Amino acid sequence: RILIVFDGTRGDTQPYLLAAKALAQEVWQFQVPFYSVFADPEMAKEFATDDVTKVLGALDKKKDEFLTESSREKDLEALCTLIQEWKPDLILAGAVLLALVIMVSKVHRVPVVSFTLAHGRVCKSLKPMYMPDWLPKFMWWPLWRLLVFAMARSEFKQSGPALSKLLGVPMAQLRCTANEMSRYLSANATFLSIIATSPAVHGDPPQDFNGNNVQIGALMMPLAEERGISSFGSEEMQAIQEFLDSGSAPVYFGFGSIICHTSKFMTLLCLRALRLTGERGILCRGWSTMCLDDLQGEADEEDLKAYCHEKVLFVDKAPHGWLFPKCQVVVHHGGAGTLHASARSGRPTLIAQIFGDQPAHAALVNERGFGLSLKSMPKATPLELADTIRKCINTPSIHAKAKEVAEQMKKEDASARLVEVIKDYMESHIRTGKHMKTLEELEQKKGGCLAGCCACYGSSGASSSNY
Repeated sequence: RILIVFDGTRGDTQPYLLAAKALAQEVWQFQVPFYSVFADPEMAKEFATDDVTKVLGALDKKKDEFLTESSREKDLEALCTLIQEWKPDLILAGAVLLALVIMVSKVHRVPVVSFTLAHGRVCKSLKPMYMPDWLPKFMWWPLWRLLVFAMARSEFKQSGPALSKLLGVPMAQLRCTANEMSRYLSANATFLSIIATSPAVHGDPPQDFNGNNVQIGALMMPLAEERGISSFGSEEMQAIQEFLDSGSAPVYFGFGSIICHTSKFMTLLCLRALRLTGERGILCRGWSTMCLDDLQGEADEEDLKAYCHEKVLFVDKAPHGWLFPKCQVVVHHGGAGTLHASARSGRPTLIAQIFGDQPAHAALVNERGFGLSLKSMPKATPLELADTIRKCINTPSIHAKAKEVAEQMKKEDASARLVEVIKDYMESHIRTGKHMKTLEELEQKKGGCLAGCCACYGSSGASSSNY
């Protein structure tokens, strides 16, 4: 019995659902709370500042509105009850909820492995997420440790009191240190750490990653299953097909759950850039409200409306796997799921980065050569976006590389690889008791500091000599 615990928006959710389907050929469906936090105007405003402190502050404020003490306790009770009654043999935990799962597993004694959608983990070879490009390389490892410490401390502070009450144990017994987190999410992970990224897009894991970090490929919806599905496809298929049939291949614009400044800003940026290129376009709203109403009061309102009438289609959502190969260029925010979809399409990718893991993905696209990126969507101009679109369309090497990456991705079978890895781990570490025995030995050695500082890093079961 395998329990997968995760959170996120559509791009984050889809791979975990596909993992469940691959492992069991059946997905248990649960009714879970869904909070549209990034569609909030205040969140959109702070995202556009590109200031991590402001974004996290706004997110915490928004969380307080819907994650009351009673609602948090109710959700935690549901998770604890599920683990207690269902008795999973193994828990696969996403990065954001890893600290919470570790805390609960301390009482229920269930083996845990990390299951993430990015390479990011404590190491010396990758810049920590949310950190500026000018950050000196010698600071990467200490800041990774600080980031993991902050995640562990935040989860302990938010969930510790309720878990202590639910599980009937002192809060001190639940405390999760950065040192413990590093056993599951670091270059020198003690336990299996699954990385669901495509080698064709992300490359192989860095050389300082040990053998417990296993890359399986990108978990993606089969193309045949996307069309006509309201959750992962689109109910506007006929309108999209008619638009495609009526002229040349369009440029796709879509930014998922992210809103940059305002929907009006996004509409004007995309339409003005598109008009400068003279190309046709599809604007996918996602969580935004991009539409013709955003043109009201603008000096070029009538010109843009006339251009849209002839060459632009607005849709609420679109099946990426089916639509992207039919476009000239795919312009998006650089989310993990959308990046894999645009790479698999064989068409040039243009990332308009905003925040989070998006700058790292933008750097990947530039480095791998299958597209280009803007320096910053919040600061972008229509002329800059138009010029970058033209470069994507008119550069043969980008088209050749995009086709090469797509062909490489076709050879990947992440679902099969995941099943193989989990089966092997179940036989070698779960059924033999090796996982829990190793954990118990580490628990007897661990230090008492919450941070899990540099001096006691070796107690995670990983060698500190590399650092």
